Order: sequence, then C-alpha cells, then structure tokens
Amino acid sequence: MQKSLVFKAASIAVIFALLLVPLRMIDGIVAERAARQQAVVQELASSSYGKQTLAGPVLSVPYVEQFDEEITENRVRRTETRTVERVARFFPATNAFDGTAVVDVKTRGLFKARVFEWRGSARGEFAFDGARHLPRTRADSRIVLGAPTISIVLGDPRGLVGAPELVWAGQPIRLERGSGLPRLASGLHAKLPVLDPFTAQRIGYSLDLGLHGTESLSLVPLADAEEIHLTSSWPHPSFGGQFLPRPESQRRGSDGFDARWSVSALASQAQAQFLAAIDGAECRAGSCTDRIDVRFVDPIDIYALSDRALKYAFLFVGFTFGCFVLFEVLKALRIHPAQYFLVGLALATFFLLLIGLSEHIAFWMAYVAASAACVALLAFYLSAVLGGVRRGLSFATMLTALYAALYVLLTAEDAALLLGSILVFALVAVALVTTRRVDWYSLRAPGPRYEDGGAASGKT
Repeated sequence: MQKSLVFKAASIAVIFALLLVPLRMIDGIVAERAARQQAVVQELASSSYGKQTLAGPVLSVPYVEQFDEEITENRVRRTETRTVERVARFFPATNAFDGTAVVDVKTRGLFKARVFEWRGSARGEFAFDGARHLPRTRADSRIVLGAPTISIVLGDPRGLVGAPELVWAGQPIRLERGSGLPRLASGLHAKLPVLDPFTAQRIGYSLDLGLHGTESLSLVPLADAEEIHLTSSWPHPSFGGQFLPRPESQRRGSDGFDARWSVSALASQAQAQFLAAIDGAECRAGSCTDRIDVRFVDPIDIYALSDRALKYAFLFVGFTFGCFVLFEVLKALRIHPAQYFLVGLALATFFLLLIGLSEHIAFWMAYVAASAACVALLAFYLSAVLGGVRRGLSFATMLTALYAALYVLLTAEDAALLLGSILVFALVAVALVTTRRVDWYSLRAPGPRYEDGGAASGKT
C-alpha cells in the first residue's frame, strides 16, 4: 500500500507540474493584454495630449554687463570695452495653486485611458529686497537691463483649454507660445514692463488656465513658499512625487478627494534642479525635479487583478487535489490521475474566462459568472467521480467558499498578505484536524467502485 501512496503522490505532482503550463500561458495572455492597454494609453496621449506637468512662473531678466579692460599689444597699451550678456532667473516668493480636475474615460476598442480637465489658478508675488546682486564678472562693471519675461513650462501644451490669463502688477498681460527658456521650450511666456531688480519691491501676479491631460498631473514647486490645493470628483487618486499632502488636510471619499500641500524651498531642490535643466542637464522639468504628482488611477485594473488571481492558482489546484486525496483516504474512493488532470484544467479555465469576460463587463460580474460556470461544471462532473450527488455538491460548496475567499484577497490590497496567510493556515488546520485519527500505515488500497458509487464488499 505504501508503494501505491507513493505512486499516487508522484502522479499528482506530475499532473500539478503539467497544469503549470496552461497557467503560464494564461499569465502570458494577461501580460500581453496589459501591455496592449499601456500601448493604447500611449497612442491616445500621442494623438491628443499626454501626462501634464506644470512648472512656474519663472521670471527672467536679461542684462548686459559692460566693463573696461586694459590690454597691451606690441608695447602699446589701450582700453577696450568688454560686453557679456547674461540672464538672471527669479522664482516667486510665494505661490498658491488652486485647481479642480474632472476625470473622464476615453476608449479605443476594449481598452481605456483616463483623461482629465484641470481648471486652476495661481496667485503669488515676486519679492525684491534691493540687496540682491546680479552675477557679474567685475564689481565695477556697468549693468544694462533688458526687457524681462515670465515663463510657464508645460508638459504638453496641446492640452491647453482656451486662452490662459495672466495679470502682472494689476495689468493683464498677453501670453505667447513657447516658454522662452532654453532647453525647456514647451510652455508659455509673456513680455513684461521694464523691471529694476535692484529696487526693493513686491510685485503680485495671477494666472488662470485650463489643461487637458492623460492619467496624471504634476506640479513643480518653484516658489520659496508653495501652497497647493487640488480637488476632484475622482475617488481614487494616487499621490506621488517627493511630497505628499498634509495628513490633516487630506480627504478621500466616494464623492472625490480634497488635498493640500505646503512646500518650502528649504525642503526642496526644485529651484536648483530647474536651473540645471535650463543650463543643459539631461532632464525635463517635472521628470527629474522635485515635484508633486497626482495620478487618477482605476482601482479595478482588470489585468492587475487577473495577474494577482493567477498568483493564487497554485493554491486552488493544490487545495482541490488535497481534498481529492482526503476523499480517497477517508471514503475509500479511487480517483484516476486523468480525473485529477481534468479537474485541474477546469480550474485553470476559470482564469481564462475571468480575463475574457472582464474586458466586456464589470470585473465583479465577470468574476461571479466565471466562478459560477466552473463550480457548476465541477459539481456535475464530481457527482459521478466521487460517487454521489451529495459529495459533488459538497465539493462545489467548498470551491464556492474558495472563490469567495480569493475575491476578498483580490480586493483587499493592503491586507492581502494577512488574509492569504490566514486562509492557508485555515486550510492546513482543516487538513490536520480531518486526518488526525488516520493510521496511514494501516490504509488499504480501496477496492473497485460499482456504478452506484459504493465500494466492493468482497462477496460474490
């Protein structure tokens, strides 16, 4: 008998390994569909507007430095005037962003991408204390100031909604295409009245604009003191970047979210990183600068959930095969390895059904339909294999509970590991309790079964 048990265990192990092949194939399908989903998002972004980044405003003051320099040639001394062109960059002393995003879904075939329209405003001021000196070559050089410009860098200007409005020192200013900044040309700029940065003064500004974007919005905090307030009716934001919302201000609910940030230049390297990007560093504003990110995510990502479900496939198959072994031992049944394989194949088919259905209907509906179809099929089949309708229904009930437990694991992201550990422990505990009185050394090979499911009595 011990040889029979060893042979049975070896057969089940081989079948389990064979079932990994279709499960790997299904996992490949999930990966392929997920990659196609991302490709569609990229296609929609390239044909309309992509992820949005907003940095600014930044004030640029061009100036010309002139100084006299004495030179000697062939023992002849003369004086020449040297000219050096420079640009001074100034960041706001204070800036307050306030905006609201409305999220929608754009589809292409079966695949979807989340797009948004953000309406926002910025209010702040530039402060000059009169003590700041412009970079110069010589202390006694002469400075000739040029016309200043104000710049706003955008990730994708195609997403601009309407005509942005800029008010500088109480006067409306016309914005033009292009940021006017070297190497960060994407955005807007405006020419300003002549400004003397050597004079102590504070100049206020306001900026109102709308942006279309795909999936995420990033704000680069360039002000010395930055305040950001974002709201949306989308209930599933994902906050990222180098700064998270203030915990006491953050609110999430079924009606959307409301979040606030407070960022000081003392805690951020955004200004230095931004200047480095202008000077030619391998960077784009918002991609390698300190920033605030808000992603509008879909919590029911069918491909992520399907991939997560496949990670528990071994548990499904292993637990089902374990129950078969217990039935063989406790009920003196004989289950052929081919029947093990067919049942495992039916369990694997559930995951394929789940992926296919979830692309057309809600994920929970697809899950219920796929699990119900598999449970009904196995209940019908196992009623014959296990020798009775009651046994088949009992097994189906066990599978239903297992499918329900898996759904809980899929939807409980934060507690998935804990719940999975509890489930595995519970299954092991059930197996131990059920077999605690089994004398494995005295087990006899079960006799052949009659058509009614009963074991042979040995009588003729």
